[in-house]
Amino acid sequence: MTISDKINHLRYLFQHLLGKKGVTNLKGRLARSASGSFGLRIASTGLSFIIGLLLARLLGTAGYGAYTYAITWVGFLAVPGALGLDKLLVREVAIYETTSEWHFMRGLLRWANQTVLIVSLGLALLAAFIGSIFAGRQDSLVLISLWIAMVSLPLVTLTRLRQAVLKGLNRVIAGQVPEMLIQPILFLCFLGITYLLLGKALTAPRTLGINIAATGIAFIVGTRVLLKTLPPSIKETGPSYKIREWMRSALPLMLITGMQIINAKTDIIMLGAMKGTKEAGIYSVANRGAEFITFILLAVNTALAPTVASLYAAGDMKKLQDVVTKSTRVILLFSLPIGLALILCGHWFLLLFGEAFTQGRMSLAILSAGQLVNASMGSVGPLLVMTGHERNVAIGVGISAALNIILNALLIPGWSIAGAAIATASSMITWNILLATWVYKTIGIHSTALGEFVPWRKG
Repeated sequence: MTISDKINHLRYLFQHLLGKKGVTNLKGRLARSASGSFGLRIASTGLSFIIGLLLARLLGTAGYGAYTYAITWVGFLAVPGALGLDKLLVREVAIYETTSEWHFMRGLLRWANQTVLIVSLGLALLAAFIGSIFAGRQDSLVLISLWIAMVSLPLVTLTRLRQAVLKGLNRVIAGQVPEMLIQPILFLCFLGITYLLLGKALTAPRTLGINIAATGIAFIVGTRVLLKTLPPSIKETGPSYKIREWMRSALPLMLITGMQIINAKTDIIMLGAMKGTKEAGIYSVANRGAEFITFILLAVNTALAPTVASLYAAGDMKKLQDVVTKSTRVILLFSLPIGLALILCGHWFLLLFGEAFTQGRMSLAILSAGQLVNASMGSVGPLLVMTGHERNVAIGVGISAALNIILNALLIPGWSIAGAAIATASSMITWNILLATWVYKTIGIHSTALGEFVPWRKG
């Protein structure tokens, strides 16, 4: 079955689960967005796998660990750099489009981009300065890689804003193409050219430079897409601002995203600091493998977010429950076989990266089990954020992040990469249970694949 056949099959399945007869424009749009995102994620995941495989082979465990460590810090700092405005934009743009408040949309876009650019530049300079202070204590390869990686921080944060705007405008696929297809393809091309010229002289810092070049080109392409996509009404009206209100909503969203990044990156950062870049590199490959399970969840979340905001704003809770339940069933249907395959055949998957990486097979199994629980709980985060309950998400993610840090600190010294996997999987499961409970208590929606057929059914 070709990728095109898989996309068409998912579209048919999604529409069937949502109700084939009398499919509304909303459901049809959600099916198209989810299936399109699914297709992009298949391609992106394949490209990411190839890139990870090549880098692991070319750089070795230490070099790949240094590269991963530096990229992880960029992702970590992009959270305070974006100030939570990337999450806010999805919701507010969808609402402003529904209510035709173009003046507020224009004001929000201008203010968000200017603010995030200044903050991300400041963070990049601060990180470079702090890195120089610890230059005598750290591996020079790691420090140089970190300095080079910081150049991409403003690009990464502004890219998040652009993707959020396109999601809010229900241009989900257009918002993802530059980073999910163009950037990795360019990266592979540049990597191949560099390898032909340098051969074994390819290092983590040089690879990061290649990544920055590919990211910059993808950023330019994405910006042009956004400018062509914005409704003409935005360009014809003057900007209006509600900065206090936006910041009041954005700061909890930044906290949420920050805690999510801590949950996602704490294991790699603490492993690198406590055990070295070799262990971080091995664990990173295992973690990358477990992330295969979530690509359908992420595809559906991307398509679902603006739909949730619109349905909740319209007060159509019955339709919202229907969409959420059947979306979660699609997620679980596709995630379960991938997770079981990684748990049972993880050794062979890791062997593709090299014999040294097979040390992470237990970590891969543990992380895969945690991701299966994640998939079965559904889109808990987007449901709360898109309905204005971001503070509940912040509390739940904060509890999970604190648990993750504590468990990593306790388990990594004795269990190394397996301890990091246990800590991350445990915090992930805790987060999902808390948020699924709060989704039901705050908006009366059952987020799991069971839907309303649960013991605590309302009424």
